[in-house]
Amino acid sequence: MQASNLQQEANLISRMERMPLNKALLTLVGLLSWCWVMEAFDLGMIGQVVAVLKKIWDLDASTLGLLGSCSTAGVVIGTASAGFLTDRFGRKRILLWGVFIFTFFTLIGSLYENLAWIVTMRFIGGLGAGAVFPLPYLMLSEIAPAKHRGILVCICNAILTASYLLPTLCGSWAINNFSLDVAWRVPFIVGGLPIVTIYFLHRWLPESPRWLMRRGRHDEVRQLVERLEKSAGIEHDDTFINPDVLRSLEQAAAAERTRTGASWKALFRAPYLSRSLVSWSMYSSGLITWYVVMVYVPTILTTYGFQLSNSVILTGCMMVIGGAGSVVIGPLADKYGRKPIWSLYVIITIISLFLLTSTDSIPMLLFIGSFVAFFGTGIMPVCKVYIAEQYPTELRGVGTGFGEAVSRVVGGVLATYYLAFFLSVGGVKGVFTFMAVAFAIAIIALWIWGQETARRSVEDTSAAPQK
Repeated sequence: MQASNLQQEANLISRMERMPLNKALLTLVGLLSWCWVMEAFDLGMIGQVVAVLKKIWDLDASTLGLLGSCSTAGVVIGTASAGFLTDRFGRKRILLWGVFIFTFFTLIGSLYENLAWIVTMRFIGGLGAGAVFPLPYLMLSEIAPAKHRGILVCICNAILTASYLLPTLCGSWAINNFSLDVAWRVPFIVGGLPIVTIYFLHRWLPESPRWLMRRGRHDEVRQLVERLEKSAGIEHDDTFINPDVLRSLEQAAAAERTRTGASWKALFRAPYLSRSLVSWSMYSSGLITWYVVMVYVPTILTTYGFQLSNSVILTGCMMVIGGAGSVVIGPLADKYGRKPIWSLYVIITIISLFLLTSTDSIPMLLFIGSFVAFFGTGIMPVCKVYIAEQYPTELRGVGTGFGEAVSRVVGGVLATYYLAFFLSVGGVKGVFTFMAVAFAIAIIALWIWGQETARRSVEDTSAAPQK
């Protein structure tokens, strides 16, 4: 990187890092959150669809596992591919294409009452959803200042988590107002309608400034920074440079000269190998809990005597509780650090899971289950932002894409598929024990190999040695 470009980028990044919360940043949060709301409805409806189709078609455990995991299989492939695509073509372009794919194939998924058709449409829709999943927190990590990055990602994730109430409400309404043969189609139709909002996302959503800088498009970054400064009431200063930002850029430039290019292989070499394993294990453990709540809780609750419509509503309430946990963890993680706050949430979750294995009381199951929802799914935003903080800009798309893909293979595909057999053979207590063990492995890995990233720029966290 030439010295003039280095100074220019240091100025632009320094100005972004000093930015207070303002209307423009919150608008960005709103746009990215909307992408996650659409996706939450798309992926969150599967629990209701599985529960309804199980009654209509008398599905066995293997078919239930297939229905529960087919979209996640698409998500895995989509996230892995999107990592490369976003680094090459830009975050915004891939985000918009991903939204189009999952809304379109969700909409047409309602056309035929055929298992193969539904599985295929869910899989293809999952490809688009996979492209979208990592991008809101990736884009926020590349725009938001370090002091606000955690809370902004957590606000987005809280909206995402709470949005899973929407498909449960839709599913419950459909079950109560239509025959089951029609009720399963309603979420597909409602989930596909937001395809019309792609136009507004294209018009109002900015491209990642750090990706633009990697492409030498500094004028576009300057326009974005000046728009943010105008919204915040800050004067433009083309000479302001934070020494810490400049030092991090110089270290990154020196490291880049020793690399042969950005490649997924770099994720499995020092210093990124340990960072990848730690962050991916954290995310995998959270996703196991998330998928248990989203996919299997409606079915689990019916085994305790709940009506199907009520079990769907209770599942949505658990997702809202998880959204509240996401809001709380944001400022705590920014103030006290990612590692201690994430660990506190996980320890409380592990204790709650073991308490669940020792009770058959329905009131206690619901009460303790709310703790699992609050703390166990509330960790998700920290997991997501922590992945993005591990890699330099040229590897961040690949790193987050692989992180999303690997974590969803473990937490979404394998765990979701085999949890159906856990439920049929060992019951819910075996599931709770499995979840607790996964969390224990992740927390040990974090404290042995994980670095603290709170209150540091992404240039600093990606260039710093492991601590």
